[in-house]
Amino acid sequence: MMTVKEANTFTKRNNMNGWGADVLEIKKTIFMGKEEQRIGIALTSVFDLKRLYKLIIEITTDILKVKNASLMIIEGGVLRIRGSKHLEHVIMEQCRQRVGEGISGTVALKGEYLVLDNIEDDMRFGKRNGRRYSSKSLLSMPLVYNKEVIGVINVSDKKDKKIFLESDIEMLKVVSKYSTLAIRNIILIEKSKKRSVIEELDNFYYNETNKFLPVTLQSLKSGPFKTSELYLENTNNGKRSYILYWKGGNNLFVNEKREEFIRRNVKKLFVPKNGRKQYLRFFEANLEKIAEDNGIKMIEKFKIINDIAINIINDFSTASDGICDIERAKNFVGFLIDIIRNNKEHIFDMIKVLKHDNHCESYPINVTVLGLGYANHIGINIDEFHEFGLGLFLQDIGMRKIDSLLIDKPDRLSREEFEIVKKHPEIGSTILQGFESVPMESYMLAMLHHENFDGSGYPYGLQGNDIEYRSRISRVVDVYNALISDRPYSSAVNSERAFEVMKDEMEGVFDRELLDGFMGFLGTAHSKLKKARYVSLSNQEILEPV
Repeated sequence: MMTVKEANTFTKRNNMNGWGADVLEIKKTIFMGKEEQRIGIALTSVFDLKRLYKLIIEITTDILKVKNASLMIIEGGVLRIRGSKHLEHVIMEQCRQRVGEGISGTVALKGEYLVLDNIEDDMRFGKRNGRRYSSKSLLSMPLVYNKEVIGVINVSDKKDKKIFLESDIEMLKVVSKYSTLAIRNIILIEKSKKRSVIEELDNFYYNETNKFLPVTLQSLKSGPFKTSELYLENTNNGKRSYILYWKGGNNLFVNEKREEFIRRNVKKLFVPKNGRKQYLRFFEANLEKIAEDNGIKMIEKFKIINDIAINIINDFSTASDGICDIERAKNFVGFLIDIIRNNKEHIFDMIKVLKHDNHCESYPINVTVLGLGYANHIGINIDEFHEFGLGLFLQDIGMRKIDSLLIDKPDRLSREEFEIVKKHPEIGSTILQGFESVPMESYMLAMLHHENFDGSGYPYGLQGNDIEYRSRISRVVDVYNALISDRPYSSAVNSERAFEVMKDEMEGVFDRELLDGFMGFLGTAHSKLKKARYVSLSNQEILEPV
């Protein structure tokens, strides 16, 4: 067999004899063989789907020199984006493409690659898809296994701004070939294992044949589906149909006969699907199952818990009366407390997955996890946990009533604007006092979480021990979370810098004993996370093939 060096010599010697094109083809073939081998080894050495999807995108963008790439997998009869170089996670989660529709759907249906030099001029796709892509040239390649299409790889926007050539097509075929083999291998392995509750719920929701979602009695009485429309399942000759049983509202259980009927037939009652929010409500209704599934890694549980919390707060902010969502908040906080108290060794994993890219949206779950974690660390009375947790979760609810233009203002607020924002503790406390089920300890946290130890806070200017103990804890957690989060007028800082600011530039604002304790608590958290990352990297280095 001719080596690459021999091919180069052969090329130079014979180009003058008019054989250049043939020899260049030989050289190209040798190169392609080595590249294909490298791609094959890389892809088939990974045995985790999420890591594999990410690697497929990395290899694709690197080999084809493109800015944009996406991997779509057929699940439940539709194409779902499982990897992307240019799309945000939220878009990836929400985007669905039916087989046979659009570019990816057409490629999936026919099982043949499609290359478009100018998508805007193509009569089939120009009008529908032109705005989705930043360049006019696009290449879409099916993933085919035993004549069955399992997905599609899309690439666009070449770095050299040229159209896709035959060499690009051949290279993407190689990536597609080994991607398909790697995906099928992992799927076969996974099929031999029991699916986790999270996987089962996710697959059920996104299966196109399932138009409705099952409920639980608790989810109807005080959970996420309390005010939802209800449909009664009817089976006739093996075919299922769904009849509207309840139009929605708060009065589902006021009738004893109806309540008895619901109890007896709860497994026949369903709610309709309705986008990402309903997806998270579906998971919320099954939180106990998720918590009890020991096959789910704690960090995966925490990620879905985080998303559910944000969804509950958003629902509460938009609800007309909020009664249902107060009960949901109480149920969720109770669940969260059990998780924290029963998994002390994993509390740092939970802190790790907290989001800090949207301060207003992620605020409730962040301060609740940090506050409860710290309270558990210092041994706060267990009887106080639920009131404290609910207060933390809802303490900033008054901000939802402040003009969003002020909250999202990219510059520092004027004195007049700040006076408006300073009203949110009283607004929040008033809202929470309107619910009989919210204890005083919880709504007082909403009222006092901006009081400073030296008396410089608001709304009352309380100082020292006149500020309730839990409110002093909340103040520490609140400021820390704000500093490490991106805000409209200020970028996030790291934990070390946040503590420097709190100690040196905000002297007197905090109960120093509580601040020092919180720093020690999070210092332990960060050292454990760094150690975990080091062990993970070390293992990766050991397992990495040479």
